Amino acid sequence: MSDLIALPSLIFPAITPSITPSESGLTIYDPVRRIRVVLTPEEWVRQHVVSWLVNTHRYPIGRFSVERSVGRTGMRYDILVVDAHLQGFLLVECKAPDIRINADVMRQSAWYNLTLKTPFVMLTNGREAFIAEVGTDGVMTFLTDAPTYPTP
Repeated sequence: MSDLIALPSLIFPAITPSITPSESGLTIYDPVRRIRVVLTPEEWVRQHVVSWLVNTHRYPIGRFSVERSVGRTGMRYDILVVDAHLQGFLLVECKAPDIRINADVMRQSAWYNLTLKTPFVMLTNGREAFIAEVGTDGVMTFLTDAPTYPTP
């Protein structure tokens, strides 16, 4: 597989994805959507984040939503994890490894969260990650790891 494409190492634990060639390029199996999707640099990061949250932090995979529209805005979030009551819990914005996490990325995530109102947000390009708790007043408190998934 390494002769097909050079995939960058990321800060998340390594994954062993199912990657296959197709007419549209390489595809990777997404266990959340249960389909094969085009393997873009951003998708590589997204799949690592899902695996990390499921395997390391024990988030239930059935509580993930990937690349869905935010309300009627036409904008799409990368990953949304909901709690047992199906309320937004963690919003994740993924970027390709060569995209810097900056104020524009922060604004994009904040804009999505105006609608979703998750108590936690994460921004990552796979080389760095920022996770924050969002207070009811909108103030962000940065965390050193993913929040513990709430038990019902």
